Amino acid sequence: MRIAFVPLTLVCLLSLAVEPVRAQEPKADSATYARASKPIIRWGEIFGVAATTGVALALDQTLRDRIHDPHDAVGSTLSDVGNGFGDGVIVYSTLLGLSVSGKLLGKPGLYGASSRALKSTLVAGAAAMVLKSMIGRERPSTSPDGPYHFRPFRFKDNSFPSGHSAVAFALATSLAREIEGQWDDAAFFTLATLTAYSRMHDDKHWASDVVFGAGIGILASRFVHRRAAKLAVKRGMVGLSFSF
Repeated sequence: MRIAFVPLTLVCLLSLAVEPVRAQEPKADSATYARASKPIIRWGEIFGVAATTGVALALDQTLRDRIHDPHDAVGSTLSDVGNGFGDGVIVYSTLLGLSVSGKLLGKPGLYGASSRALKSTLVAGAAAMVLKSMIGRERPSTSPDGPYHFRPFRFKDNSFPSGHSAVAFALATSLAREIEGQWDDAAFFTLATLTAYSRMHDDKHWASDVVFGAGIGILASRFVHRRAAKLAVKRGMVGLSFSF
């Protein structure tokens, strides 16, 4: 990853510090009650991710041969941007710094938004790591002509699912949840998609790896935010019970 593109990722994360409209501790209002009651797992989306992953599995070799091109300068530039948005070292450290800053400076909005994003990305990254070790799929850089080579319970250099994609989509989902505006959402998910593209372009992952990784990231963020909404509802109910 070229260091010149690290600031772009930091800018996206630091956008949390600009007093976002929704980056505050959830209040127990009608919207919070609605969010707390929404299902984390939506079966239509589960089937969609499963179907897309299946199609990608069938096309993994073809897509790898088309997308992986080390001589493609434009692709390499886009890959540098995408890798930064899904890099755990950058994402975790920046979100941790924002969380600590928000706590020390007495800014509950900044602390709440950054801590929820941090939890989302950590859950996504951990889930991807566990699945990687259990499934043990070889990376395309190791087995360029063998997309279906699996060595289960191998703990090094595994491919399925993509951890970068899981972290990037967890981050995009969390930021979209915290910051008001459709254009912001489009920007965050575009960066997450670039992360998925970068992992394929750099020959680190097959297409099915990044598709399934994206699903893990979105699910992890929903899980964290739903728990936060439920806690807010419980606090609100306790507060109301003492309001006379």
